Amino acid sequence: MDIKIPKRPWYVKYLKYIVGGAVLAGLMVYAAILQLGPRTLKVKIADEQIAVVTEGEFLEYIDVNGMVAPATSMRVNAKEGGTVERICCHNGDVLQRGDTILVLSNPRVLEEIAAERQNYELQQMQHRQQLIEMQQKSITLRGQALQADFELKKMAQDYELAEEEARMGVRSQAQLKVAKDEYEYNRRRTLLNIESLHQDSVLNVISRQLIQQQMTMETQRLGNSNRRLDAFVILSPTDGQISNLNAAIGAQVSAGEQVGEIGVLTDYKVTARLNEYYIDRVQTGLPATAVLKGQRYAFEVSRTTPQVQDHSFAVELKPTTIPSPREGEKWRFGQTLRLQIELGKPERRLIIPRGSFYAQTSGQWVMRLDKSGHRASRVPIKLGRQNTEHYEVLSGLSAGDRILVSGYEAFGDAEVLEVSGD
Repeated sequence: MDIKIPKRPWYVKYLKYIVGGAVLAGLMVYAAILQLGPRTLKVKIADEQIAVVTEGEFLEYIDVNGMVAPATSMRVNAKEGGTVERICCHNGDVLQRGDTILVLSNPRVLEEIAAERQNYELQQMQHRQQLIEMQQKSITLRGQALQADFELKKMAQDYELAEEEARMGVRSQAQLKVAKDEYEYNRRRTLLNIESLHQDSVLNVISRQLIQQQMTMETQRLGNSNRRLDAFVILSPTDGQISNLNAAIGAQVSAGEQVGEIGVLTDYKVTARLNEYYIDRVQTGLPATAVLKGQRYAFEVSRTTPQVQDHSFAVELKPTTIPSPREGEKWRFGQTLRLQIELGKPERRLIIPRGSFYAQTSGQWVMRLDKSGHRASRVPIKLGRQNTEHYEVLSGLSAGDRILVSGYEAFGDAEVLEVSGD
């Protein structure tokens, strides 16, 4: 007896193709979901790579290197040009006022000084001879004046005698008149002679004064020549430390050329260069601090230079507390200090520690951990001011959030991290 075999459904024949197609479609959907959904990466994160967003004191400051320099310095210039014969000190030496720095020589100037000395001695001899002659002339003039005065008195006596004789009748009135005329003539002539002698005496005195003035001027010129000779020995103008001494034996030094600089050791300043970004924010009076050999020192900005060179400008800072002599031994001109120039007062702000994440994100986003600490996702943020330790958070994070502050190079384009410990 024949058994009727039921007819199989049409899809049985194509079942394997349908199953394969469904699996392939599922794979394609899964791949699409992976592509359209957030990219996830499994990573291991150490505790030191995680930081907590906090609300704390934020102080904006500039961290910069400064160089210690003397607050007061004096240039040492050569008053006379010459050849360097001897160098008596070296850069960094501490000198006292009057200590020898360099010794120069100049044969031409030495010859000029020797010629001036010979001329001075010759002139002095001539002036002494003139003074002796004038002194003798003065004696002669005084003798002539004395003789004229004697003659005038004698003539007055003779005339008085003639008058007496006329009263006694010994002389006639005509003889008295003749005697009177002779007396008047001789008297006037003698007075003119005395006046001439007086003028000659005054002229003689003036001539002597002029000669003495010339002798004084020549002595001064000789003194100037001697000072030129002294100028070949260059001395320290004050107590301090010498620097910028670049002389060499046999080198030529011109008159007026700077041969060194003396820094006064009683006061200090620190010079630094800041980025031009801060030129409108750094003003005189801003506080700053520096640490030298474990000791913290306070400074303030004392001077700013508005000229910008190579995208930076110069500032000077002075210490607000004078170091004790023992502390002052730590200071050396030319040494470098790490300065923190404060741009304001501390403020309560939302802050995060500085980290290498900034190099990849430019501060526009960070990876924030969820409450479980096993998953981190990318969140956009906005940062404000910064210092060497913290960034100021303006938006995107809240106090207590935990973020990854390490470098993000290994994360690639991942937007979600599956986090596990070491």
